[in-house]
Amino acid sequence: MKATKFIVLGGGILGILAFFLPMVSVQRADFSGTVSAFQIMKGLDEAAGVDGLKGITMAFFGPAILLALIGAMGVARKKFGRVAGAFSLIFGLIGLGIGSLLTSAAEGDSGIGLTLLLVTGAAGAVGGVLALIKPERGEVAAQSPRLVAAAA
Repeated sequence: MKATKFIVLGGGILGILAFFLPMVSVQRADFSGTVSAFQIMKGLDEAAGVDGLKGITMAFFGPAILLALIGAMGVARKKFGRVAGAFSLIFGLIGLGIGSLLTSAAEGDSGIGLTLLLVTGAAGAVGGVLALIKPERGEVAAQSPRLVAAAA
């Protein structure tokens, strides 16, 4: 299916965009507003002794980055086979799990960033399943072996 690589690429781009959008809304005595993962990372630079949290925060967006790379490679190669589909399915399900856990932890205070993480996971999983069902072969592989031999 020709649209599969674009589904995975679009999902990955939405996941990367989610890094900069509000993840949760915070209601405290001295602060009321929304916080994005980018703001969390920036705030962790100023705090001492919390370097491990930066890695954890970045790990939330790892599947989105990998889905964007897999989709971009599929677009560049003009094919999206079963291997790309399998990795898209795996990273999509991981992303969907991470997004689900974070959304349930936010307890109704989730922002658009967490919603986009869920969409990213769903797009990766759907794209992976579609590629496994009907992989997109390259132009040469789609031709008959006789035509390829005759062209050479």
